[in-house]
Amino acid sequence: MARNQGRHRIARRTKIATALLGLSIAVGGLVVSTTTGDPGRAAADEVDKSQFVDITKVRPNVDKPRPGRNASTGSFTVDCGRNENGHFNPDNFIAQPGVRNGAQHLHDYVGNLSTNADSDNGSLLGAGTTCENGDESAYFWPVVRIDTGKEGGRQQGDRKRGRDQAGLDEPNAKNELAGNDGEIQRPAVVDITFKGNAREQVKEMPKFLRILYGDAKVTTNGPADARESWTCTGFEDRLIKQYPICPEGSDVKRVHTFPSCLDGDNIDSENHRDHIKYPDENGACAKGLTAVPELTISLTYEIPRQIQADGQYKVDSFPEENHNPFSDHDDFANVMPGRIMGRLVDCVNEGRKCRE
Repeated sequence: MARNQGRHRIARRTKIATALLGLSIAVGGLVVSTTTGDPGRAAADEVDKSQFVDITKVRPNVDKPRPGRNASTGSFTVDCGRNENGHFNPDNFIAQPGVRNGAQHLHDYVGNLSTNADSDNGSLLGAGTTCENGDESAYFWPVVRIDTGKEGGRQQGDRKRGRDQAGLDEPNAKNELAGNDGEIQRPAVVDITFKGNAREQVKEMPKFLRILYGDAKVTTNGPADARESWTCTGFEDRLIKQYPICPEGSDVKRVHTFPSCLDGDNIDSENHRDHIKYPDENGACAKGLTAVPELTISLTYEIPRQIQADGQYKVDSFPEENHNPFSDHDDFANVMPGRIMGRLVDCVNEGRKCRE
């Protein structure tokens, strides 16, 4: 069956849940607009032009460890769509549970249909999913916007497709927040892939495992947990902490590779980081840590080159970050049914390439 055809794919058993969620999102969007933003404000929240870099002038800097004898070399890709159902909110149930607008910036969601500030293990189970194979995990990241100082216009992420999906392609001005405005860009491609470890076989992730990628408050916290996330298609051998300007025929891309060395069976820690770490430069987990599947979420955006050159696209952020591209981040909560996680681990450990 063909994959990534740019259409909205939701498991049949969750269509009713999707319809109900769409209504709640519409209502929630109004609340966001009237409580945290000013929909009448002209878009003028510009990004420092020095934050934009020509990717062709960056030297390759991505080094991948050579697989050892016991490496797990397979991959498992999950098709969860591109947020065609418009699931947005400024919440983060992992970092700030129960806090409405706790992120102060808008998140794109795929996977679990119910994800909001009040999500917990119980509410996530059985909530439905956009993932074609029934994976109910939550995958979410800050949206990217185009801000030219003008209001209106089509969502650029679908400009090559020329489709009108019942109005879903049109960004909703009510999803603008104070300090985060402009046209939301739906990714042209969302790739969610789990890989193995260069030195050992991986074990199953525990149910409800939480993992963070990057640091949304790098200006406050410093660079220790921040990651270089930005590149262009065809230039994935280089990642930068600035916004890329891509050559013609190449698209803006974000690459988020999560830590994958777990401390026992812990699903979280007080700072949401101590329970899971990155492998070392050789791909090995530190003593006492065990390798679990390594999640990489890659997001590709069809942003016009002139917009890139003019410095008119930006990632949503906390106000103090001023759209700093180094504050890019991503969040994951594992709600995979055991049968899917079992298939994932077998696929990765056996060196196969699987897609669901």
